[in-house]
Amino acid sequence: MTTLLFPGRHLLHTTFQAAYLRAVLQMPPERLDFWGVQRPPAAAPPVDQVTFAITSSNQAHSRYNPIPFHVRAIGVDRFAQALELSLGIRYRILGIPHYPPTSRFAEITLKEILEQTEGELHLTPENCLVLCSTPAVMDQYSQLGFPILPAEYGREPPHPPRPIDLVQRLVAAGEGWTTDPSLRADLDPATFDLWRDFPHVPRRIIRLWRDPLLNDDGSLTAERDYASYAYGMGNREIMALKYGDIRGGIRPGKIVDEGCADGALLAFIARDFPDSDLIGIEITGEFMARALERQRGGEFGEAFVHFHQRNITRPIFEANSIDTTICNSTLHELWSYGGGAETVRTYFKAKFDQTAPGGRLIIRDVCGPTGKDQTVLLWLNPDDGEADVGKPSRPESREALRFELSRLSTAERFHRFARDFHGTFAFEEVTLDGRRFFRLTLEAAAEFLSKKDYLDNWQSEMRESFAFWEFDDWKRELTAAGFTILENPNQPEISSRVYTNPWIVANRWEGRAALYRQEPDGNLIPLPWPETNILLVAEK
Repeated sequence: MTTLLFPGRHLLHTTFQAAYLRAVLQMPPERLDFWGVQRPPAAAPPVDQVTFAITSSNQAHSRYNPIPFHVRAIGVDRFAQALELSLGIRYRILGIPHYPPTSRFAEITLKEILEQTEGELHLTPENCLVLCSTPAVMDQYSQLGFPILPAEYGREPPHPPRPIDLVQRLVAAGEGWTTDPSLRADLDPATFDLWRDFPHVPRRIIRLWRDPLLNDDGSLTAERDYASYAYGMGNREIMALKYGDIRGGIRPGKIVDEGCADGALLAFIARDFPDSDLIGIEITGEFMARALERQRGGEFGEAFVHFHQRNITRPIFEANSIDTTICNSTLHELWSYGGGAETVRTYFKAKFDQTAPGGRLIIRDVCGPTGKDQTVLLWLNPDDGEADVGKPSRPESREALRFELSRLSTAERFHRFARDFHGTFAFEEVTLDGRRFFRLTLEAAAEFLSKKDYLDNWQSEMRESFAFWEFDDWKRELTAAGFTILENPNQPEISSRVYTNPWIVANRWEGRAALYRQEPDGNLIPLPWPETNILLVAEK
């Protein structure tokens, strides 16, 4: 018995793949053209079964991999049925979990196949050929001794299209993809029929590929460590405090958490609003996967909860259909990764349109300090760490960068921040009465103070702006979009406000920093800590 292993994401199948595979299955192994030096044993029997290993089976929210496993498995089944019926070839379909890039990928795939078939399918170079056209993966299987059938790889021009080429053609064709002659010619009929039967699949591919905020991995930034980021954002104690801020402003009915991350906030909302419809909107693929895992684990009780991967700057819901939209720690990312003020204004307009009369938009986020343009003096502790120890020994390593940053004093970390921060960051270093200060705007000081302790995600935080709008700026922009700002001290549970987080002051600022205003006579007047957060309750 000889098995043909066909590993890959199997997003689609091409007419070339169908013809190539059919030729391989009808030809004795000794007559096949192999890549590299490995060849099957001289007496190897013809291939009599195909194992389709669908890689990244548990990932489905990125350009790299936009299609859920169950749809890909259906597509493989339809593709393989034609081979089974005409050639009598048996086939299997197995899902291989997603792994980050690794030199052990081929080895891991073989072990997964062995485990998933309960020890039945032990693939070796003596009983298996590998069909693959990705050079790095071909090389891994070849090093393990497997003969490689290269499919599209190494062909003379005109090269047969790869699946990713057809994905890009689909995106270019858009909604008219069914009438595109090149796609009709190069898509295997099984894939073409599958996409017509599941029309949401091509729409999903087009949406993910055309989204300007996403990278190929389905993230806003390649530098983010989602594990530590999720812990900081979703820690139950921290999330309970955030939920306490917004709880009073929520109107029951259809409640949407836009930028819901891993769904931690929705778990609190589901407890108190079990009869409402709860919708989580998240753009990043990693957080979508984590949110769906919360749902699988039953963290939302009996409430109806559904998650969509969407760009929140674009219309998502029908007009006048949402009772409460929550935007928690998300708008500063829209500002940073989108188009600044215009992106946020577009968001406000879209939210006003989708909000039902009497409904609310609740925003909890970072903010710029009042009087952010004033010049201040910032003292930073030079003795709570080391002087600048230089660049990390392995700058590509997040762990090395974190270690180097953790060794720096607060004053020296400021210098690193000034080099790394994406925006304009002007300052002057001065010495007064033997103490070193940094003269800069209050906005610039707030940017550093708000980010100086994000060591796990330093590189991604350096791309983000926190202090772009003061409280009054936020209110003005929401009012311009049509909202009424709720601001009533007699009803603090639904009153918009700006505040300084006491935990941040106690744990990150006291003893490490201080702010002053310099009077004309040279005297230094201590300034209060800058505001860190806003809560805005806007009603339609």
